[in-house]
Amino acid sequence: MQTRHRFQHAHPPYAPWATRAVALLAAVGLTASLTACDAPRLAGRAEAEQEMSACESAYVDASSLASTVDGDGGEPLLARYIASLTLPSAWLEVAAQCPERFGEGAMFSARAELVQTSLAAKLGQDDSQQTRIARLDGVDSLAVDAQALLTMAQAEDRAGFAVEVLAARGISDADLATSDNHKTTAQQLVSLAGVEPNSDADPRQKAYAIDALIGDSGTVTDSATGLEVPVVAAVEMDCARTEAAAWSGTDAESAAILADLVAQHAYQAFQLGYPTGDFALFE
Repeated sequence: MQTRHRFQHAHPPYAPWATRAVALLAAVGLTASLTACDAPRLAGRAEAEQEMSACESAYVDASSLASTVDGDGGEPLLARYIASLTLPSAWLEVAAQCPERFGEGAMFSARAELVQTSLAAKLGQDDSQQTRIARLDGVDSLAVDAQALLTMAQAEDRAGFAVEVLAARGISDADLATSDNHKTTAQQLVSLAGVEPNSDADPRQKAYAIDALIGDSGTVTDSATGLEVPVVAAVEMDCARTEAAAWSGTDAESAAILADLVAQHAYQAFQLGYPTGDFALFE
């Protein structure tokens, strides 16, 4: 039976102060709605909403939240932060419901979480309790093409090998715990693909060519943008991009789980200094 574990790592419960703020804003909204009970009905709006597909509805919801988080309507900082608490999950729902927007939803989810952290800091709150562990613990099955899972497995294994080598060279932000997490995820993906570990069908290799990553500066020229970026950030983003490109399927449950995995790698890359602009994320 497929296990749904979406968002369990990315989005911790609200802090008590945020919970009180949500309640306050909800009370204000209720008062406003009661005073406006005679407002005219917007003709055709309900019908249009009923006609939207799951993909369209998810995208509209995420875009609306994103507008609030960005403060497009002059929203106060607290309102923007509260909206940011659910925006990462909203973009993952886009990835789940829109196969053609899988990579976009995952990348936007990671970027939204970075914005959430920034807004928390502006409010003087410590958002450091968020932990991004990019693994598939507890997932028993995925309704995804086996080859797609094997491509992702190789991406994870390559990233694990690269981080291990970089850690041995003393490169900043490269550590064996991250390497082990990548390798564990690779093993999980191979198993989920129904392939016997270390068989001929297992795409993992003993070593990978990573000469371009080896240097003393701790930075590398990113192949996608041509910019100098922290080398571990480049490793994480390369893994995220490969996995996003490998996705093939229409099962929303599986898409949500794997989009969260992609988002976790992208989020790590952003935290380590990878550019967050659209120019760096999309062709």
